Amino acid sequence: MIKAVIFDMDGVIIDSHSVAYQLLCETANTFGCNLTIKEIKTWGSLSSRQFWTKVKEQYNLPHDISFLIKSYNQDREIELYKSMEPIPGVKEFLYDIKSNQVKTALATSASKKRMDAVIHLFELNTLFDVIVCDEEVVASKPDPQIFLLASQKLAIEPAECLVIEDSENGKIAAKKAGMKCLGFKGLSHVKENMEGSDMLFFNFNELNIKELQKQF
Repeated sequence: MIKAVIFDMDGVIIDSHSVAYQLLCETANTFGCNLTIKEIKTWGSLSSRQFWTKVKEQYNLPHDISFLIKSYNQDREIELYKSMEPIPGVKEFLYDIKSNQVKTALATSASKKRMDAVIHLFELNTLFDVIVCDEEVVASKPDPQIFLLASQKLAIEPAECLVIEDSENGKIAAKKAGMKCLGFKGLSHVKENMEGSDMLFFNFNELNIKELQKQF
């Protein structure tokens, strides 16, 4: 039976992708790249380190990865979050989970700064028992480290955890961790291969924790 639900953040809690695509393009192109949003979308969901490593290699940039990461203005992205709302139905589903005494975790490839901002801005503090960000692990998704760390912090076995993801790398990481995975396909501008998920869904209003516990 499912005893914990682990949520990704970008594309699951908030639709941050469209904001990030634009700002990442602008930042990369200040270094003389000719990067487009269309191209970024073909790369799939990447951590900050994975993204800038790919940019550095593809455009032969001389800069260190750490310098490129710091060049991105996280504060500007966070400021844009203030005009956004959580993805419809996600908070209601979190309340449903908590009211049924099931544990919750947030496991995101975002930085701690962005993660903390989202939790504060959208008043999610009481809705997650555990939070884990990319800075706490050595390897990013599709490596399963972040989900295994969340499971460890929750003190719940991986096989009893259900992950909600919108990215192929996240799906792979969840399956490698020995967890069930629900693939969220509710954002039309996010083109990720979620085949192989244990279930696909398009709207959080479709989900009910008691029904999911019966199914998994």
